[in-house]
Amino acid sequence: MSSPLPPQLRPLHDPNPPVRAPMDRLPVELLIEIFTYCAHAAAKTPLTLGMVCRRWKAVVESSPHIFQLVVLDESDRLYTLNHVAQACLERSKKLEIDVDLHIQSRDHLLPLLSPFLSSLHRWRSFRLSGFRHEYVDFEHFWHEPNGDPKLEQLDINVVDPDEIDSIADQMQQYGNGATQSGTFRPYTTSLSSNLLSMDVIVSKLPAPRFLTPLRFVSLFICEGSLTLNIHPADLLHFLTACPELEYFSFNGLMAEVKFSPGDLQHPPPLVVLPRLRSLVLHSTLSARIILSHLVTPELRELYLEHLNVDFKFPVHNPYLSRRPRSAPQPQTSSDTHHPDIVTHPSFFTSPFNYNLPSMLFCDTSYNETPYETEDGDSDDECLDYSQSPYSDHATGMGIRSLISRSSPPLRVLEMDYADMRTKDFRWLFANVRGLEDFRIVASDMADRVINMLAPHLVPRRPEHPKELPTVNGIDGRRYVEELALPHLKSLELFNCQRLSGAAIVDAISRRAALSDGLAQRGIEVYSPLEDIAVVQCSQFDGYHAVELAAALGERLRLQ
Repeated sequence: MSSPLPPQLRPLHDPNPPVRAPMDRLPVELLIEIFTYCAHAAAKTPLTLGMVCRRWKAVVESSPHIFQLVVLDESDRLYTLNHVAQACLERSKKLEIDVDLHIQSRDHLLPLLSPFLSSLHRWRSFRLSGFRHEYVDFEHFWHEPNGDPKLEQLDINVVDPDEIDSIADQMQQYGNGATQSGTFRPYTTSLSSNLLSMDVIVSKLPAPRFLTPLRFVSLFICEGSLTLNIHPADLLHFLTACPELEYFSFNGLMAEVKFSPGDLQHPPPLVVLPRLRSLVLHSTLSARIILSHLVTPELRELYLEHLNVDFKFPVHNPYLSRRPRSAPQPQTSSDTHHPDIVTHPSFFTSPFNYNLPSMLFCDTSYNETPYETEDGDSDDECLDYSQSPYSDHATGMGIRSLISRSSPPLRVLEMDYADMRTKDFRWLFANVRGLEDFRIVASDMADRVINMLAPHLVPRRPEHPKELPTVNGIDGRRYVEELALPHLKSLELFNCQRLSGAAIVDAISRRAALSDGLAQRGIEVYSPLEDIAVVQCSQFDGYHAVELAAALGERLRLQ
């Protein structure tokens, strides 16, 4: 006679099916409502419930509206929350979503929102609580006839952590309306554009590993505290998360960046911005480093503003491979024996012949480490006077690096209180042949620089257009008149106190005579000048103005 089964085994032997758990008796419709309610606690809750059993998994996967409410907080790591957000976007299919953030750190706002920003047209509402309370109802925000809503511009203010709340309160106080002073605001003055700008205040730029690629086209980054300096490596790493940028502006501080040995062991990446058309650098000592790490094959406009300083700072690129200083220096940027020396008529010779200190080895702590130099890093052989020799060196080398790497179709160059060495101007004029507009303010450029824009007789080469008139030289060779920047149409000189009036008149008059004469004959080799401004250049007086006006007519502006 067999012994009775233990109580633990009786359900397995019982032919009658076991009684189902109460949750298994619930209809699918009620389960969906429960799961939707659970989503109010955290976005990951429905995902977790879907792992309990096969039935619940099927319910979660077949019910996209469970994921319409996305609630995120700081309970998990940013990397995990980012993946949760992406999962909610995918599971909700194409339904509208409500984004609800509860965070105490302003630094977490952009990383947590980044997965949703490319799907802005699906947003129904946005709620923010924690460090600030904000609510946006997007259903009354969009105007359907004006296309899909999208984020056009991102403004980032980077401030000291100790000042972040007070600065944010000031910005909130000056805002005019809930939307304008919050995270989102209209990109234009009219709400009917369906384009938004996003404003964030952070204590540091987020690392790209915490960001879903950001698809906006305009980016403004500003250092908002005198006590905080954005490290150029952090800036460049952040830019890797912005692959569709068309406009980028960086407004920094004139403070020297400190590099630790560890920083130099991990150089920033080359940032490829295939759509960037306009770049602005304002008030930064890191111009060379930034420009040396950008790849911008479509760059049309470059604006360099307030880069001049009259004090020493390290001008080299510290991320280059370093070598002993006794090693041979690289050749400069030409195949001639004296590539960086620009010759000009003797009456244009600068009266200044300063023996400037070497720009390469500044007396700062980390310059004691040997480092690599680049083509053109040697001191300017012309020895032209400059009030800002160190920033001139850094700016010139940054431009060389950017143009050499990207070969952009640059059309506009504005240098507002930004300057270069004579050798850098010469290199620029030889390598940016498509430049049409050149504006420079407060430059110490010498007469030899403006003389580079005048016509020069050079031996005819195969690449010269056949239409160019030929002059037979006494040496038996054939010569043509060549212009640097052959497509230059607009030249603006403001506060260039070292330029003599005679040099300005001579160079521009001769250039206008050549380009106008060829154009009248139907030879479209050089673009005629269209707009010339000479404003507050102290050595350009009324007599020079009359003489130049005779050559240019109404194309000349004196204010």
